[in-house]
Amino acid sequence: MPKVSVEGFKDPVRRPRYVIWAGVAVMALAAFVVVAFGATSTYWFCAGACHKVQDDTITAYEHSVHNMVSCMSCHEPVNADPITFTLKKAKALGELVLTVSNNYELPLNAESHLAENAEEMGSEQCTQCHSANRVITPSAGIVINHEIHEQNDIHCTMCHNRVAHVEDFALELIDPQTDEPNQPHEDFMAMEGCYRAEGCHGLESNYRAPGECSRCHPADFELKPANHSVAGFYEAGGDSSGHWKLKAERPEYCRICHLESTFCVDCHGVEMPHPADFTTTHGAEGKASPQVCSTCHAKGEQSASAGTEFCNACHHKGSDPTKPWIPQHFGVVAAEGAQGCFECHGPTFCAACHVRSVL
Repeated sequence: MPKVSVEGFKDPVRRPRYVIWAGVAVMALAAFVVVAFGATSTYWFCAGACHKVQDDTITAYEHSVHNMVSCMSCHEPVNADPITFTLKKAKALGELVLTVSNNYELPLNAESHLAENAEEMGSEQCTQCHSANRVITPSAGIVINHEIHEQNDIHCTMCHNRVAHVEDFALELIDPQTDEPNQPHEDFMAMEGCYRAEGCHGLESNYRAPGECSRCHPADFELKPANHSVAGFYEAGGDSSGHWKLKAERPEYCRICHLESTFCVDCHGVEMPHPADFTTTHGAEGKASPQVCSTCHAKGEQSASAGTEFCNACHHKGSDPTKPWIPQHFGVVAAEGAQGCFECHGPTFCAACHVRSVL
């Protein structure tokens, strides 16, 4: 077998053969790269090679309004030069290696909502279609000034981060490596996204953009959400569990309309949610204003005004906190002794009732 070397190109006899074979090698490599780039830019490759581990993402894409738009149209740079395009493909190859080696994490692209990732998928990908020739149709009752967002470097993907992969169609993600559930990506297309901690809008002074309702809603828009009118959301003196359950499920929801630093305290009369050390510091507040506690913790028919029966669960061991304490305390003291009483009450407290003529 003849040895291939640089000297062959210098030899007038062998030079034509070397040039021909070098040309054939270059053409073969170019053909391979073209075919490889084309194949790895198809939906078949994206869905079958990498995202097969996250079928929910594929299902969400297939149900989206972008299901006829190729993956490459959004996830690759617009009019990229060959070097940039090749570097993007090399990065994607690294993700494929993680998939094949079973070292991937779910959800894929977990930090896709962060600003530095949004830069990689900027507005140019969207304005290929959503240009001046395409009417933008926001939902009814919403006024969006896209131009001012773009002027402030708020790219489309920083708000519309799940537009082609809305995970409402997906079941809870399960990590096949641990069989543990994974939370899907955050969806900033809901109003909480505009008011998120690293977002723009907020009622507090330290936010980049104002949070008044009039900024994004017309004057005739009904500002009170429908869920606030559902029975049990908030009823004075009645069932108000709905509002705090909503707060627990969607922590960012209330701060869209309410200044949390004062709104909750103005209603409850105490810091809400309670601070971490509240169980050890609440005694003074509870004694001074038991009616404040009864707003949420009233138990039993006689406790709505006094607000003390709820305390029995911790402070009167062995009692039934759903019933008044006084009729029960005879049996509890007989069984447990009176020592527990003096953890809160002075030594003469019992005498005020049990000993006649004591002031």
